[in-house]
Amino acid sequence: QRALTVIPFDARSWVQLGLTKELEQHDIAGAVNCYRRAAEVNHMFLPKWTLTNFYFRRQRPFDFFHWAKATLEITPYSPTPVFTELWLMSDDSVQIAKAIPDSPRILLLYADFLSHTDQIAALPPIVQRLVTAAGSSDPRAHGRDGFIAPMEDRLLAAGHLAPALQIWASMKNGGWINLPAPTPAQPLTNADFAAPLWGHGFDWFVVAPTSVNVDQVVYQKEVRLTLSGNEPERCSLLQEYVPLQPGRAYRLEWQAESHDLESPSGLAWHLSPVNSKPQANLVSGDLLASIHAWQFTSPPDSSLFLLTLEYSRPLGTTLATGTVDLHSISLREMQ
Repeated sequence: QRALTVIPFDARSWVQLGLTKELEQHDIAGAVNCYRRAAEVNHMFLPKWTLTNFYFRRQRPFDFFHWAKATLEITPYSPTPVFTELWLMSDDSVQIAKAIPDSPRILLLYADFLSHTDQIAALPPIVQRLVTAAGSSDPRAHGRDGFIAPMEDRLLAAGHLAPALQIWASMKNGGWINLPAPTPAQPLTNADFAAPLWGHGFDWFVVAPTSVNVDQVVYQKEVRLTLSGNEPERCSLLQEYVPLQPGRAYRLEWQAESHDLESPSGLAWHLSPVNSKPQANLVSGDLLASIHAWQFTSPPDSSLFLLTLEYSRPLGTTLATGTVDLHSISLREMQ
């Protein structure tokens, strides 16, 4: 108190005096006056964060949300403690979202927080706001590859199709990616390999072991698979998440040529429901068979599937050595 008579603009002393009044003297009104005085003389982080914590302790939502937003607008530190208090104060994601400022940095960190705390339904609107707030700047500078892409992968691996589609659409509409979201009419993304493989979300993933080279030749719209003869007896090479209608008939077609391998090559398409029983997996005929088509009925208990190109050494043969060029893939529901 003596210090404040000499230096009335010392925010830290106002905060300390407020803590003494609140926690030791139980003078709540006096504590509020000290905290607010600190916020008046100093517009930086400490007074705002102090008031946020005070109203959180007192369980006063209106004042808490006001100061939480003010804190997030200025914090130079990790905002995770603020996010945590927001969700402890309320489970209304819309109300909480109003306290999140339109700062690309804060929106990105909040989206990451939601992803890791399984608040899945709240994610798509925040990512949409992030894309809008970033504007025409480089999306890589706003976490597209380091945060949003792995987040999208986690959503799909867990079977959260609807939010994954919403986030993908937001990125496409905002110019962050060039590939449209899959639709019932076109469930396969980048089917002709015309766009460079991003390796995330609904695009193709290269999952081959190091003993198998998977190279995309963009100008020829194809992927070249080179098996060295040292690959595992069974391995996945290429895969993509595909939304399909349950229990519907589909036809997958492709073009594949090789000067080194013949059928049976051990290469085949596998379709497995995400988060479903392994025995529901479906397997096509050989990739290099004379008929480059596969008709199947999607299992009835899922709407999200993983389409994988796998190699499995046929019985009585040695490990494959050679190159396969794959292109012109299409997947359509049969009428």
